[in-house]
Amino acid sequence: MSAAIPATDQRHFADPPVDAPRDRSARCVDADLANMTVDDYVAYWQTVFTDQRGHHPDQSFPSNQELADQKRAEWSPVVNDAVPPGGDAAFTREVCGLPTLDGTLYSGTPLRHLRGHAAGFGRQTCASIAERGTRDLWESVQAQDADRSKAAAFEYLAHSAITNVCPQLADLTTPPNQVTACADLTPDPSARPSEGTFCTPERGR
Repeated sequence: MSAAIPATDQRHFADPPVDAPRDRSARCVDADLANMTVDDYVAYWQTVFTDQRGHHPDQSFPSNQELADQKRAEWSPVVNDAVPPGGDAAFTREVCGLPTLDGTLYSGTPLRHLRGHAAGFGRQTCASIAERGTRDLWESVQAQDADRSKAAAFEYLAHSAITNVCPQLADLTTPPNQVTACADLTPDPSARPSEGTFCTPERGR
């Protein structure tokens, strides 16, 4: 069994599982770079799709502009406006060796060498937490992954994402409609987490 906590009212993904499979020799480019921007995120997906188009010319793919519009729309303010400085790099250093990050482009370039590949996992995991809460995400992992190594890898990924990329969501076990911009509320409820309100950063201050 994992060292991670069971699905109770305690924090989910609070501790890294001891049985997560990791190649400690793996290196990811995001580990040495500043936090990813939306332009980095778009460029990563455009690189991946350009590689796909080159090897599957008969298939239908979105254009680069369509892809940019789609990925910009996916860029979650709840997550991406609050990533601590160096959060993506710290996350990447912890998770780079997980098999989840394996793979290469058709061109032969390892995905770990692409700007945004590793960091994107952290942002996407945090976006899932913002949408579903930690409890629902935890329970879905336990229910769907008969392969313990896959479940442990995701638990490790989620733990690292919460620790480094979206620490403001660590206590979000409640539905996503309770995530709000507290600066827009009077009085500001950010000091009352027991009431189930979790805040995005105040903007313009």
